[in-house]
Amino acid sequence: MEAIGFLPDWGRALGGAVLGAILGSFIGALCSRWPAGLSIMSGRSRCDGCHTILKVQQLIPVISFLAQDGRCSNCEMPIGRAQIFAEISAMAIGAAAALWLPLEQALSFALIAWLLLPLIILDFKYLWLPGSLVVALAIIGLVCGLTLAPDYNWGMQMGAAAICWLTLEGVRIGYKRLRGIQGMGAGDPKLLAALALWIAPLYLPYLLLTASGLGLAYAITQHSKENITENKLPFGAFLAIAAIAIYWHMKRM
Repeated sequence: MEAIGFLPDWGRALGGAVLGAILGSFIGALCSRWPAGLSIMSGRSRCDGCHTILKVQQLIPVISFLAQDGRCSNCEMPIGRAQIFAEISAMAIGAAAALWLPLEQALSFALIAWLLLPLIILDFKYLWLPGSLVVALAIIGLVCGLTLAPDYNWGMQMGAAAICWLTLEGVRIGYKRLRGIQGMGAGDPKLLAALALWIAPLYLPYLLLTASGLGLAYAITQHSKENITENKLPFGAFLAIAAIAIYWHMKRM
């Protein structure tokens, strides 16, 4: 079943981009409020600096950021880069999925990729992979696999998830015992296990290889920064980025 086949290419891409922009705005706000202990569901949107309530025209994804030159129009505090990253990334995911994937595959890819976005942002900014998001990712990925993948093998995927968790958890514990310091967060093995529930086992070595390569490249380019010298590498974010790329490849095959 082709993705909204009666629409022209530009119409499908535009629809996916608009939906992505709306969700991206929500994701950006979530990543800003959640670490501060603020609810995303209550209260009107405000500037993080001066707490001025934002007007409707200041809440248009991407456009408002550009129109205000990336700053609050009241106190001129810079708007966090995570917000614009979330909006543009979510737009790109929605547009690409709507344009190049059949409807059911587009929905599953976009849903999972959108759920991975806050994990990427939160791990980069706070080295935090919220357990509730990881569990949601595992459940949604499992449901998508069971309902949309005709060759999905539930037992094989569960086994792969268990092996992935045991392997990475073993590396994490072993490193801590050998070096006496924390080299990997407890969330990384759980995230890998969640990814293994819906990424075909054949692709899991490529997932780890890609994530490791991204992490190494990041470490090399950021070697002088304090978070690298203290061994604080957002490996979960690189797992999530690699998962989006590999899942896209799986859907396009």
